Amino acid sequence: MINLKDYIARERIAFLAARDKQDALAKLIELSDDPRHVIDFDQFQNAVLDREYIVTTGIGQNVAIPHIKSRWVKDFFITIGVFRDGVEWQSLDEKPVHLAFLIAGPEEHENYLRILAKLTLIIRNKEKRRAIILADSTDAVYKLLEDS
Repeated sequence: MINLKDYIARERIAFLAARDKQDALAKLIELSDDPRHVIDFDQFQNAVLDREYIVTTGIGQNVAIPHIKSRWVKDFFITIGVFRDGVEWQSLDEKPVHLAFLIAGPEEHENYLRILAKLTLIIRNKEKRRAIILADSTDAVYKLLEDS
């Protein structure tokens, strides 16, 4: 069974404000810049942006899940941005994004779909989603996800 806390670190959780999707992605990517996980930051950044141009990662319910599997990533990780004011993301339901999970991992990683499935369970839970968005600290967000 996948435990999300194995892929989340407090330093990759942030309350952010962004003008638009590009600004939001830039902030999530910058927050992900960690040589323990990212081999080449510029290539990683390009991969995330290229993926977003294929089709929006705004899945609805005020959530976006930008994600990549790339040779520029050593180990799987999740970066979390909480956008309390919302960000226009061209989401499938046309609603602003308040919660973004940037998921990145190496190309040959068997847990990719398991992580997405576990994250989807959290996102479907309206109370949990709301609690994350309204949390008063990164520690509170981490705790909410640690228990998942």
